Amino acid sequence: MAMKKAQTAASFEFNKAPKARQSRIYSDARSYSAFPHVVQMEGDELLLAFRQAPRHPAGVRHTSPRSIITVIRSKDSGQSWETAEPAQLAGGGGQEFGLLYLGGGRVGGALAAHEVFPEEEAERSGVPWTHPREYPFRSVGAVWCWSDNYGLTWRVDRTILVGPRVQACAPAIRLLDGTLMIPAYGALGRAKIGSSVLYHSDDEGSTWSEGIDIARGTPKSRAYQEPVLMELAPGHLLSMLRVSDPENPGVFWRCESTDSGRSWSRPQPTGILSGACPRLLKLRDGRLLLTYGRRFEPYGIYAHLSEDGGQNWGRAWQLRPAPDTDHGYTSSLEFDDGRILTTTYGKNARRITGITGTFWSLPQ
Repeated sequence: MAMKKAQTAASFEFNKAPKARQSRIYSDARSYSAFPHVVQMEGDELLLAFRQAPRHPAGVRHTSPRSIITVIRSKDSGQSWETAEPAQLAGGGGQEFGLLYLGGGRVGGALAAHEVFPEEEAERSGVPWTHPREYPFRSVGAVWCWSDNYGLTWRVDRTILVGPRVQACAPAIRLLDGTLMIPAYGALGRAKIGSSVLYHSDDEGSTWSEGIDIARGTPKSRAYQEPVLMELAPGHLLSMLRVSDPENPGVFWRCESTDSGRSWSRPQPTGILSGACPRLLKLRDGRLLLTYGRRFEPYGIYAHLSEDGGQNWGRAWQLRPAPDTDHGYTSSLEFDDGRILTTTYGKNARRITGITGTFWSLPQ
């Protein structure tokens, strides 16, 4: 695959998404709410999970001893949301929760679990304070959580630590053969460089495999972070990754597996410039939808379509503009009539960070 040049502000061309309609899903002036994941359950019922924590006067903090995962629902395909009495889980360090609807009222998810300490307890916690703008924290790991009652409750005894000290970032997926997979990333190996791995379960999440490398980072190359997985055909998987690379900052990379994730091709750059994480959705007509937040001008939430399994991506479609770089982490679903709902987080006119949705139609 030839090296693809990143899209600069001068070369980046886009159209407005067709029939885009914006909605405000959740906003609280006292909270920093981010990292949404949305799934459709039975009929018109949707479930949405996001990270919520108190706003801090010093600015955005992605960790907090009061960070939780909040779960809300809509019973009218996202036209309105029940926010007064949400479900909650992962108190004390919930970062992100990638939902997967399994049917029959059973909902699973890949949780990024942190343990977070008060600043004044940094020394006693024994945790190196490596991010001065954040509270002292460390990753517990990627955790599989499930609910048997449509996400109404999330019992503490229905959690399994899948990968210690790594962070889940994208939704779990279920392959056509029923295998469950969770992508994650962390500072792995002797050099402690960011690498991406996957875990799989052949028994509906009761037990999980050891981590399998998707892309291993090295000090002389780059770190591979925030992987997302998609099954293109039986046994054929695509992973797209956020990459830390001084020579190609903010560009998505991709790799493939043709043996159900046991081995992966060498990662290659896509040329798509973001600075946040990629998210994928396989559409009913077989095309792939990529959505992401662009943290380079022009800021905003964008989408691309691919007709060849992510080898090439079409023109960018802007779903919504953004005032700055504090946005992204999208999650999308397709309704029976072909409309798309893409959720994300971003700032409103008062610069309050909350969860938003864009209803739009696929370009022909």
